[in-house]
Amino acid sequence: MQQLVEMIKLVAASEATVLIQGESGTGKELVAKTIHGLSRRRSRPFVVVECSALPDTLLESELFGHVRGAFTGAVADRKGLFEEAEGGTIFLDEIADTSPAFQARLLRVLQEGEIRPVGSNRSIKVNVRVISAGNRPLEELVASRLFRADLYYRLAVLPLTVPPLRDRKEDIPVLASHFLAKSALRHGRTSPNIGEETYQALVRQPWQGNVRELENLIERLVVTCSGQTIQVHDVCARENQSLESANRHLKVIGQTARQEAERQRIVEALREVKGDKTRAARILKISRSSLYNKLRSYQIS
Repeated sequence: MQQLVEMIKLVAASEATVLIQGESGTGKELVAKTIHGLSRRRSRPFVVVECSALPDTLLESELFGHVRGAFTGAVADRKGLFEEAEGGTIFLDEIADTSPAFQARLLRVLQEGEIRPVGSNRSIKVNVRVISAGNRPLEELVASRLFRADLYYRLAVLPLTVPPLRDRKEDIPVLASHFLAKSALRHGRTSPNIGEETYQALVRQPWQGNVRELENLIERLVVTCSGQTIQVHDVCARENQSLESANRHLKVIGQTARQEAERQRIVEALREVKGDKTRAARILKISRSSLYNKLRSYQIS
């Protein structure tokens, strides 16, 4: 990771295109943001495009814009994201999921430094740095003729690889502490403690979802932790957890959150009307008997 950070600093000082590769959840977008933030373009926009989320026709319109009447629903001219990112950086995530037709359009943009809005017969010059990313090795896709070789060489002028979390386990305690403080602040809770044994339990996990999986687990532990310390069994319980039981656990968390929100609404309504249960039931849009049942259930005096 220290070598990657040094490479990011060197890459940021240039204007060349960058290809970031790594498994899903390793932090490729964070790397792209860091490159932009350290570059001369940092005062200009950083625009993220999720290439796999849009079909080709919409992707071209999103990136290059369109003119009025280009297709059904195009009632006015619209700028594309390349124009929105003028002077800055555009990050094309999951570039491997694009079609050969789109790849040909993108290659022309990189070669000529200009875009052509959908339905237009004129080109527009753009000054944008392109950073792309993929969670599948593009070299293998090129060899299998599933990705254009000429585009690959254009995108990978400066290639970077983000290692999976299981290959840098010494980072796990540092990342866990960071996510702990971040999640506690987000949910308005006191940050719980993590002991050395619990950190070791985290280190032993396989982390197929990488840093994103670790962040999600820490947030779940912060939300569901009843005490001031996250215990080893809280972490280890997930090791033998099937997908079904994991989903059931998430449903329990969701139900608990909904119940806590309902309890808080009832308390606020009672405070607003100084304990008048009839008026409180009217505010909550429930019957008086339902309110009494909920008061007993939530143990509200």
